[in-house]
Amino acid sequence: MRSTILASVTLFFSLFYLSTAFVPQDNYIINCGSGRDAIVDNRNFHGDSGLTQGKSIAVKTQVSASSNLSLLYSTARVFTAVSAPYSFKIKKLGTHFVRLHFSPFISETYDLKNANFSVSANDVLLLRNFGVGSNVVKEFILMADKVELTISFAPTHDFGFGFVSAIEVISAPDDLMVDPGIKLVSPNGITEFNPNVTLQTLETVYRINVGGPKITPFNDTLWRTWVPDEDFLVFKAAAKPASISHVPNYQRGGATKEIAPDSVYMTAQQMDWEEATTNFMFNISWDFPLWSKETMVDYFVRLHFCDIVSSAPNQLYFNVYINEVMVYKDLDLSALTFHVLASPYYIDFVVNPGNSGLLQISVGPSDLSSVLKKNAILNGVEIMKMLGVVSPNAKKTKIWVFVVPIIGGVVALMIIIMALLAKCRKKKPKANRTESAVWTPLRQYGGSSPGYPPLPRRAISTASSADNCDAVSDISTSQVFSQLITREGQGAESSIVTWTGSMDDQEGPWPRLMTYIALWKGVCLRSTQEVEPMS
Repeated sequence: MRSTILASVTLFFSLFYLSTAFVPQDNYIINCGSGRDAIVDNRNFHGDSGLTQGKSIAVKTQVSASSNLSLLYSTARVFTAVSAPYSFKIKKLGTHFVRLHFSPFISETYDLKNANFSVSANDVLLLRNFGVGSNVVKEFILMADKVELTISFAPTHDFGFGFVSAIEVISAPDDLMVDPGIKLVSPNGITEFNPNVTLQTLETVYRINVGGPKITPFNDTLWRTWVPDEDFLVFKAAAKPASISHVPNYQRGGATKEIAPDSVYMTAQQMDWEEATTNFMFNISWDFPLWSKETMVDYFVRLHFCDIVSSAPNQLYFNVYINEVMVYKDLDLSALTFHVLASPYYIDFVVNPGNSGLLQISVGPSDLSSVLKKNAILNGVEIMKMLGVVSPNAKKTKIWVFVVPIIGGVVALMIIIMALLAKCRKKKPKANRTESAVWTPLRQYGGSSPGYPPLPRRAISTASSADNCDAVSDISTSQVFSQLITREGQGAESSIVTWTGSMDDQEGPWPRLMTYIALWKGVCLRSTQEVEPMS
């Protein structure tokens, strides 16, 4: 009787979830560079005529389309300058999917494989210095907190270009991204992750259907793609697939078809006992290479579970590891799903892999399991790179990111110019006025040094200091030298010509000569006094 009631309740909830298919309020799917619609996976991608703004060009491949998908990828929108060509009105604020399709081909004017560009959505940079050599779909999950979502494309180089083949902007279910207190897993252990995950912008890196085949967008209520896990298994012989033929038992408040499709929860990998022999303590591991080895980059990891291998509740206990850190000990799925088998469940983590460049996920048996019931399973994996948080101050920050370097460059240029001007205007050294036993300083303003007759005087215009400078600088060095020889006699000439000492030697005749010249060739007179000119 009890099993009959339980089966009836399970059937009711299964029918309830089957009858409430998700319909997104925002559902923009665009065929870029074309005025025609293209139907792919029973979805109508509308042409982008009338949606574009700024500098962009529609291009078309020279190869005839042979299918609906190739029809979608036979055109593209090319951007030759920074622009914001696509703007979408958001009806429902919240989490959205943004998918950008890129299919490089050669048109009459462009080889799209040579494109290099960046893409941003509102205030968040999605792709930097991006280029593709084959068909790629880049998927992002972000918070649309404004009534308008703008997707911008910017060529990396002045004469470069960017492109896009198709765009999807789709609102997500409210429960797709929640923040119930996610743990941060790092090489240092496990701590609380304080930032709100729902505000993060995520880039999908891996979406894996563990133990099952590829799932195309046609078989996913949110049009996602799931790939098989065989290429990521570390030791393939340690795992063997498991599957069921009936629809999973979805529980209210738990995972839904939008969290992951039925096919993900209907297949799994479990421990292969034939390979285990007498060693029951081994793990199944999957290695996922990461694009970036930056230590500050975090990844959002979602693990999907559904106990499709047990014959009764509370038989399956296992441990979960991420990068060899135990993130869940003695996991009992039946205790988390109201003791109903084959009930979908998922767990979220934020992972900082350090500089390892690898994210490893492992499941292994728990000590709580009996010897004959030791097992571990995994149904699905999603790994997403965390790009940043959308905040009200993001636009201001973005502006200052560009303004500050410009201001800094201008200031640096001004400093260099001022330094050069200062160097050009730098005065020559003043005469040393300290009395020497060998040389006696010349008197700048009238009078004479011992042994030197006073020079004639002439009035310098007192209109300005600049005029005084010009009056003195009109006298050439050769005139000063000639006047010195004339006044001092051939002995001075002989002394100056035959002396081979250093010009830096304060006891030689060179400083005496330089002092004499400097007094008559000074850069600037600081007053309007009279000086002794050459006659």
